[in-house]
Amino acid sequence: MPPSEEKNEFEQAGDEKPLSLVQEFALFITENKKWWLIPILLVFGLIGLLVTLGATGAGPFIYTLF
Repeated sequence: MPPSEEKNEFEQAGDEKPLSLVQEFALFITENKKWWLIPILLVFGLIGLLVTLGATGAGPFIYTLF
């Protein structure tokens, strides 16, 4: 490709493979130093897992833990 037709930074970014949601969020946390978000997200994830498992056959076993 001749030098006059080289892609600029914007065009190069458009040609890259898009990041997944998890990769994009991890990049956001590291670049913006938002480390305090990690425990909040872990707690939300654990609560979601408990709710999901509570609706299955594992529900009676989970409820005995509390």
